[in-house]
Amino acid sequence: MTEARLRSWVAQGWTTMFAVFVANLLMDVIRSSVEGSTRQWMDHMGPQGIQVVLVVMVIYAAMPVLVRTFSAVPFRVVVVMLTLFMGLFVAAHEVSHLVQNHDKPFGVLHALDLMHHALVVGTMVAGIAWTRVGIKARAFAGQPESSQPELKKKTALAG
Repeated sequence: MTEARLRSWVAQGWTTMFAVFVANLLMDVIRSSVEGSTRQWMDHMGPQGIQVVLVVMVIYAAMPVLVRTFSAVPFRVVVVMLTLFMGLFVAAHEVSHLVQNHDKPFGVLHALDLMHHALVVGTMVAGIAWTRVGIKARAFAGQPESSQPELKKKTALAG
């Protein structure tokens, strides 16, 4: 897979994770409204929780733009680590709900959470591959093309 496709996959992964996060939040608001119990929002989140949600939303919104703007290898490593962190953050939040007996485990209400986990895995795979491509490109920078192993292989196969 090309570097451009991997980069697109990472950016699209972050965009889709953001959409899933917003959909999950929206579904919780709708469910609370239907049940006529919005008190859980104050008990569960409180003012600090709302601030955390806003920070998470800013990260999700900014990451696709940052991925399309920057490509240095250290930045790619940060993207992979932040993807892992966000995945663990959502997983820990879900586990806290299960432990506190707020939700039934793995029902239809968890479809969006499971989708988020799958997106994190896919984005991590693409992010790691994108980082590895960048590391290889950096390792071969400044070397004549004839000394690069991948080009030698392609030249030998073509000849």
